[in-house]
Amino acid sequence: MFSVIIKRRTLTLILMGICGVLLLLAGLKGGLFEQKNPGQGMPVNRPVNDVSIEEVTPQPFMANKTEEVNTGRVNDSSDFYVEYRLERDRTRGQRIEWLREVINNDKSAVETRQKAQESLLVISSKMEIEIELESLLRAKGFKDAAVMADEQAVTVIVTADKLSVSESSEINNLVSRRTGVDAQHIVIIPKI
Repeated sequence: MFSVIIKRRTLTLILMGICGVLLLLAGLKGGLFEQKNPGQGMPVNRPVNDVSIEEVTPQPFMANKTEEVNTGRVNDSSDFYVEYRLERDRTRGQRIEWLREVINNDKSAVETRQKAQESLLVISSKMEIEIELESLLRAKGFKDAAVMADEQAVTVIVTADKLSVSESSEINNLVSRRTGVDAQHIVIIPKI
């Protein structure tokens, strides 16, 4: 009788090779490697050449959620903050995606592409400031906080029944120092 001794490494390589061949055959059978017709499938949106950045206005926060707030379905304070951040990030993500399309479009004017890049930098710095301020407000003792900053104003929502004058002043100073926005353009909203 003839005996064959196969080392563990050789056996592993053989099994991996067989798995690779099976996966390749499954891909061929399932149409994985077929060329798709670019005319079929989902349409691809491309930005128009002469679109200016000023024409895009973000939708207000929770514009389509007013029914939920009015009917009381967003009861829990922590759910509100989660919803707020998700909606803020979704809206901002749409704007970022649009700006990236403008930047990557070879047909966009150089000036338009430059404005889009500048807007993208502004958005990323505002995101960083918002996250930092939310963390600082939680460190100050508030259970949770949400911040929405734009070029002219900042809105701060904190978990509290009501705010004392000293707490409002402290939040105002903190936000004003970090963002450079005047105290008169900072809105602080206590939320239970």
